[in-house]
Amino acid sequence: MYAWRPGVLIRASVAETVSAAVPSVVEEEQQVVSLWSRALSVEELEDRPWSELMPWLDRYGSARTVALSALAPTARWWEVQSPADTAHEAGIPEMCAELARIYVTDHPDLRFADALRREVEVPVSALDLDAAAATVIARLPHAPTTAELFSRSPADLFVVRGSDRETVDEIVCAVLVATVLRDSDSAASAPGTAEMSAGSRTDVPALDLLLEDLAQLARWRMLSGDHESPLLRVELDEGAPEEVRTVAARIRALTALDLPVAPPGDPIAELGDYIEALPEPERQALRRRVRDGVDDPAAPSTFPFGTAVGDLLAALRVRVRPVASFDRILRDFPVLTRPVPALDAPLWKVLHRLDDRFEVADGWVAVPDLPDAEKQTRALLAEFESGNGVVEPAAVQATWTLPPDEFAAWTEYCGTAMFEGRLLAPRDDLPGRAAQVLEVLGDPHTADELVARMGVNADVHTLFAELSDDERFAVADDRWSLVEWDTDVVTAIRNRIARLVDDRHGSAPADVVETALVERFGISGDSARTFAAGGEFEVVDGRVRRRPRAHVPVSKPERTRRLYRLDDGWRLRIPVTRDHVRGAECAVPSAVAAIVGCDPGSEIVLPSRLGGQTLRWAGPAPLLGSIRRFLEDLGVDADGELFLDFRADGHFDVLPLRTVADNAEPLRKALALVGHTTPEVVPEDRMAEAFATALGLGAETRPRRILSAYRARRETDVVALLEEAWIRVRS
Repeated sequence: MYAWRPGVLIRASVAETVSAAVPSVVEEEQQVVSLWSRALSVEELEDRPWSELMPWLDRYGSARTVALSALAPTARWWEVQSPADTAHEAGIPEMCAELARIYVTDHPDLRFADALRREVEVPVSALDLDAAAATVIARLPHAPTTAELFSRSPADLFVVRGSDRETVDEIVCAVLVATVLRDSDSAASAPGTAEMSAGSRTDVPALDLLLEDLAQLARWRMLSGDHESPLLRVELDEGAPEEVRTVAARIRALTALDLPVAPPGDPIAELGDYIEALPEPERQALRRRVRDGVDDPAAPSTFPFGTAVGDLLAALRVRVRPVASFDRILRDFPVLTRPVPALDAPLWKVLHRLDDRFEVADGWVAVPDLPDAEKQTRALLAEFESGNGVVEPAAVQATWTLPPDEFAAWTEYCGTAMFEGRLLAPRDDLPGRAAQVLEVLGDPHTADELVARMGVNADVHTLFAELSDDERFAVADDRWSLVEWDTDVVTAIRNRIARLVDDRHGSAPADVVETALVERFGISGDSARTFAAGGEFEVVDGRVRRRPRAHVPVSKPERTRRLYRLDDGWRLRIPVTRDHVRGAECAVPSAVAAIVGCDPGSEIVLPSRLGGQTLRWAGPAPLLGSIRRFLEDLGVDADGELFLDFRADGHFDVLPLRTVADNAEPLRKALALVGHTTPEVVPEDRMAEAFATALGLGAETRPRRILSAYRARRETDVVALLEEAWIRVRS
C-alpha cells in the first residue's frame, strides 16, 4: 500500500496554530529528551533479554509465536536478544507498538506490574503521551507517576471516561518503550523536563486535548463547507446567572471561521507530487491500474483523512451516503473533472480505480461500492416496512438526502417492486404478495381481482386455497380483506390517510380526507379530523400533510430481521464488511437503539470488555461506533458473520457466529444463526421454544406458527433450515 503521510503534518500544524491563538493557556515548549528519541539510540536501550524485561512474552506457546517472530528476523528474538541487540535489525518503537497491540488483544486483564520488570518510578509526563492518552491517565486517581499506572491493566484503562482502543494502545506502547530503556529515571531529570510532556501546550492534558479537538473539528467544518455553524453547544439550567449565560453565548458563537485553519489542500497537486516521487516501475503500474483497469495489489486501498485527497473523499462520502447521481456529484464537486496530469485521467476516475471506498458505475457514485449501497438501501427500506412489507416512498425520502428523481431511479436500479406508488419488499409466497396488494389498495377484493392486480403467475383456485389457510385474511361475500383492518383500525386509518396525501403530491384537502375516512371506516367527522391532525400527519392551511421527520421510525425488536432475543438480551447478526475492518461506524436498526435507550438526537456509551462502545442517533438512523478492536480480538475478517450482543445489564460485546459441522442437524444449524453460541446443548424438546423465544413469540411451540413468523421476517437462511427439519411435522 502506498503511504500517505501528509495528514500527520496537517493535524499537528493546525493544532499548533490554534494553540498560538490562545495565548492565555499556552506556555513555551521546552527542549526535552523524548522517550521516543531515546528508543532510537542503541546506547539508551537495555542489554537484558526481552523475556526478562517483559515476562509476559514467555506465556506464548508455539501457536502464538508466529506473531512475535514476524517482528524481528532473529529466531525467538525475545529469548536470545536484548532490546539493544534487536535495535540493529528492527525499529524498537515500531516493535513496541505491535507488541502493545498484541498485549491489549491477548492480555486485557494482565496488570502491567505483573507483566513487566521495572525498578524505577518516573513521572507519567516522561511517557510523552499525546493529549488524548495523557487525559485518560490524568483521570486515574493518584497518577502523577508510573506506580499507579503499573497497578492497572488495559481493561482498567478501557473503562476510563474518554478512552478507546487507539488511546489504550498508545499508553501500553509508551509503557513498553519505557521498560526497554536503560536507566528510565533519567527522563525525569533530563534537562528541561517539567510536569508537561514534550508536546504539551498547557499543564492540563484535557485542555491540550480540547485545543486539538477544536482544531480538527474546525478543519472538518471548513472541508464540508459548514463554516458558520457553532463548534460547541452549551446547555444551561434555567435561572443560570447572567454572567454564565454570557459565557455560554460566547462559546456558542465560536465557529470554524474564528480559528486560523489552513484552507483545504489541492488533491491534484498532491497526487502529482506523490506520483512524481515514485520509481518509474511503480509509476507505470499506477498508470496501468488507472487507465487500463489492471489490478495492482500494491495500490492504496484508501486515502486517509488528513491528506488533500482523503479530505475530498471524506467530504464526498458525506454527500453520497451511500449513493448519489454521478452527474450531480460532478456539479457539486467540479474538481473531480480536472485531469491528473501524471495519470492522464480525470480525478474521479483516479479515485474510482485507486480507492476501494469510492465507486463510479452505471451513472452512480457509491460508498463503498454499488453492492454495498444496495444492501444499505434495503436495510433503510426495512426500517419503514409495514408488517406486510409495504414501504411508503414519501416517508423514506423525508429522512434521505437523495432527490426524489434519484430516489425513484435508484430503487428501480435495485430491483425493488413498485405497486400503486408503494415499494414492495420481496415475497416468495402468494399470500404474502396478496397481503401487500390489499394493504396498498385498502379495500376488499375478490380473488379474481387480486390475481389481476398481483402480477404473478397463479390461478384463482390456488390463491383461494392459500388465502383460506392463512390467518391474516378474512372473506365475506367472496371479497377478501385483511383481518388487521378490524383488529388494528388505527393503522388502517393511518394507511388510508398516507395514501390520500401521497396520491396528491404531498398534501390533501382536509375535507377530502375527512369524507374518505368517514365513508370507509364509519367513524365520526370529529374522529376523522383528529386522525388527520395527529401522529405522523398535520393540518396546515386546510391541507393534510406528513409532519417533517428527521429520522427513521422506531421499529419493534420482534419485527426486526436478524435481531434475536436470548437470555434477556438481544443479538443482531450482521455480515462483516470492509468498512467494519477499517474501523468505520455502521448503521444498526432503530430497534437496537430502542433496546439500549438511545433516543433520536442522543448518544450513549455502552460498557464492554474492550472499552466504551458508542451508539449515537444524530442523523436519520442510529450508528454504532467502530468495532474494529473486537474484530481484531476475535480474528474475524471481512465477508464473515458475527453477532452484536446487547445484554440486559447494558453491556455490549461482539460474538463470533458459531460454526456448525456440515452434517449437523438442521435445527442445530438454525440455532447458531439465531444467536446460540452452544446450539448442541439445547435439549431436543426445547428447540421449538428456543426459536419462538428468539422472535419474542413467548411459549409458542407449534412448528407451523414459528415457521410462519420467520417467513414473515424474511429470515430466508433460517427458514430453509426450519423447513428442512419441520416440513413434514404436523402441528
